[in-house]
Amino acid sequence: MKSIRSWLVALVAVLTCCPAAWAQQSKISVASFNRLETDITARVTAPKKDQNGEVCALIRIVTNVKDLMFEPDALGITARENRTGEIWLYVPRGARRISILHDELGILRNYFYPDIIEQGTVYEMVLNTGDAQDRPVVEDNMQFFVLRPDPANANVYVDDELVPIENGLFSATMPRGEHTYRVEAPMYKPEAGVVTLADEQVIKSVTLQPRFGYMEIFSLPEQDADVYIDSVLVGKTPYRSDRMALKDYRVRIEKELYFPVDTVLTVTAGETVRPTFHLESTIKPRVPINTLVLLSVGYNPNGTSFGAMLGFGRKNGAYVGFRSDFASVSDELECNSAGIIAGSGSDRPPFYREGTTATSRMSVTAGYFRQLGRFYLYAGAGYGTRTLAYELSAPLTLNGVEYAEGTQVKDTDNSAVGVAGEVGGIVRFGRFCITVGYHTVNFKYHEATGGIGIVF
Repeated sequence: MKSIRSWLVALVAVLTCCPAAWAQQSKISVASFNRLETDITARVTAPKKDQNGEVCALIRIVTNVKDLMFEPDALGITARENRTGEIWLYVPRGARRISILHDELGILRNYFYPDIIEQGTVYEMVLNTGDAQDRPVVEDNMQFFVLRPDPANANVYVDDELVPIENGLFSATMPRGEHTYRVEAPMYKPEAGVVTLADEQVIKSVTLQPRFGYMEIFSLPEQDADVYIDSVLVGKTPYRSDRMALKDYRVRIEKELYFPVDTVLTVTAGETVRPTFHLESTIKPRVPINTLVLLSVGYNPNGTSFGAMLGFGRKNGAYVGFRSDFASVSDELECNSAGIIAGSGSDRPPFYREGTTATSRMSVTAGYFRQLGRFYLYAGAGYGTRTLAYELSAPLTLNGVEYAEGTQVKDTDNSAVGVAGEVGGIVRFGRFCITVGYHTVNFKYHEATGGIGIVF
């Protein structure tokens, strides 16, 4: 292909720079072409009919060279006869051109008849074959015309007749004056115009604008997916189309174990649309189990606790938690919030030392957490205690038992034992996280919690 293009470029350069080169290649030229109005050979003396049953026209070619070859246009040559000093060609009416070939004299390519070829009419064509003696004067009403179409396989029409293309060029000797041309090719915008042949030969290039484009389709994370265009299976990814008309196309990508993808792609002139489709697997990816370890601090104006949480799960999970202040309180004696010791039968003023208290805090919980991106929400329940006690300000004998000064007395009204509950949230930053929450024991004791942790 590269060598053919190079040959074409060289040929056009020769045509442009050396107009005489064409004359040197062939010694055959037409000296004259005339209609013989009074010659009745084609109608009466020696008529012949074409394949349609019509009377042919007769072209009497005046030459002494008898081994000339002729290539007609699409209408063909009905008959040929070699006569003294002439070659008779019978051609159908409407014939437009002819090429004359000889092994030594060269080629006269695509000579267009300067007159309309009518049925039953005789014409005389006088040839100049380069003989030095009795050489007729070549008529000056003809001129050489070259048209180079791009693409090279385009159809070329000159004066509304489809003309042959050889080596990517149309070339012909034509009567001077105006001639129409039209260049057409599938999926290209046609181009038409008028060329005027005068004193100099005309070399014209016609480049058609494309009316097509291309598609290149890719798929990720895997290739080899089926590509359907307008419901027709055309190939697999990576896919490159042939020329496609300018319009919208329905495109579908399918691959086993992946959800299909449907879209509409628009092909534009001279462009290539290159989409990459990201396929989503129908098999949900296995999310690894995360382990959460959290340490937290609980705050209440009356005390502080420390807790830990251990959780396992993916999007959903479970955890266990523990919370305590790591203190202990004796519950041998009990009192109410007024300081009255149970069983003493006394309503005397509080027995305890003002400002001296003791607390004990413990709870065990289990619950559920849900991951929402970087966030986790959790809720749980379990068992918990919170004990508040005072110290005796003096020895006390109760039911025959003597209790020393400083003995602890449990405040049953301000202590809580029973169901423990908690809710909260966790924010994750990579492998690290922070948490805030709320904790209660029997809905009598409340505290806010906060902490840090790690996820692995």
